Amino acid sequence: MADEIQPRESEQKSEFEREAARDETGIVREFVQFLVENKKWWLAPLIGSLLLLGLISLLAAGGAAPFIYTLF
Repeated sequence: MADEIQPRESEQKSEFEREAARDETGIVREFVQFLVENKKWWLAPLIGSLLLLGLISLLAAGGAAPFIYTLF
């Protein structure tokens, strides 16, 4: 009975070691995988527009503010 358990434990250990040795995925790739696996594609435009608004507000606070204000 103990012999049957041993190979299974070694398989799990080697699988764990393989996963631990893999490179870490980036946050963007991880987010895209989340969208694909959970079928949450409706979140992509929301996140994109929030990032765009954040970028605009960041630029408006800096030296590019006079150029951005002329666009509006």
